[in-house]
Amino acid sequence: MSGLVLELQKDALDNDSEVSSLLRKALVISKKLGVYDIEAWLSQELNGYDIAEKELPDYREVNGVLKAYNPMRGLIPFHINDPELSGMLSSRRIGQPISELESLVNSNDSGTLTLNFPPNVRENLMSMMTSPMEPILQIGIHQIDGVLGALRTEVLNWALELERKGIIGEGMTFSNSEKRSAENVNYTITNNIGRMHNSQLQQATNNSNQSQEISIENEDITQFIEYLKLSLEQLKLNENDQAEIEAEIVTIESQLSSPKPKKVVIGECLKSVRNIVEGTTGSLVATGILAQLGAILSNVS
Repeated sequence: MSGLVLELQKDALDNDSEVSSLLRKALVISKKLGVYDIEAWLSQELNGYDIAEKELPDYREVNGVLKAYNPMRGLIPFHINDPELSGMLSSRRIGQPISELESLVNSNDSGTLTLNFPPNVRENLMSMMTSPMEPILQIGIHQIDGVLGALRTEVLNWALELERKGIIGEGMTFSNSEKRSAENVNYTITNNIGRMHNSQLQQATNNSNQSQEISIENEDITQFIEYLKLSLEQLKLNENDQAEIEAEIVTIESQLSSPKPKKVVIGECLKSVRNIVEGTTGSLVATGILAQLGAILSNVS
C-alpha cells in the first residue's frame, strides 16, 4: 500500500473524486499527525464555518450581479450609482459545508444561484427603492466550482509540503519522526482563515455554546473610521447627530492610540454610530457604512 500522503496527492489530482471525500482523508492524516491547525480548518470545511464572513478564507469569495425580485417580472437588474458600494455588495464569502456546495453544483440546472443579504443591509437597500423589492446577489454556478477547485488545490499543496518534509505515512500510520517533522511544516493555509487564532472555531452543532475574547483588529477599525469621516457630509445628519457621531469618532481614535484599547468602549461607540446611521434613509453611503459596521461589530461585540 502506498503512503497516505501520496494517496492524498493522487486523489487531489483526480477531478472525478469528490472534494468532501478528499477532505475526510486529509482530516484523518491531520489527526494522526497531530496537526491541530490543519485539523480545525478541515473540520470547518466539512461542517461549515461559524466565524464572521470577513474571516472566511479568500478562496471562498464569490462575485455576482445585484438583482431585485419583482413580483410581476421576476429578477430585474438593481443598479447602484456608487461604484465602490456596488463593488462591495457584489462580492460575498460563503461558509456552507463543502458537501452542501457540491450538492448545489450537482443539482443545479439553471446555471445560477441567489444569495440573500444580511437583514440590516437588506433593509437599507430596500429603503432606497421607489417600490421596495427584495435585493439579492445572483452568482453563476461556476463560482461554486471555483471554490471547490481552489480547496482541492489547497489540500494538494499541503500534501506536497508534507512529502517535501519526508512525511509519507506507511499503511495507516505515521512514525514518531514523521509526527515530529509535521510540527515544523511551515504551511500558510491557516493564514487564509483570517487570523485563525482569533477566530471562534467550532463544529456546526445545535445548542452549542462558546465564549472567547477576540482581539480588536485596529487596522480594520482605523480604515472604517477614515471612511466614516470622509462620508459624514454626505449623510446629511442633523446638528445633534453630527456632534454625537464626531464625539464617538474622537473616543474611538483615542482608544486605538492607547497601548491597551478597551474593546467594550470601542464596541459601544460603534453601536452608537450604527444607531445614528440607521436613522438616515435612502442613503447609499449609509448602506455602505452599515455593511462595514456589521462585519466589525461581529468581532468587537
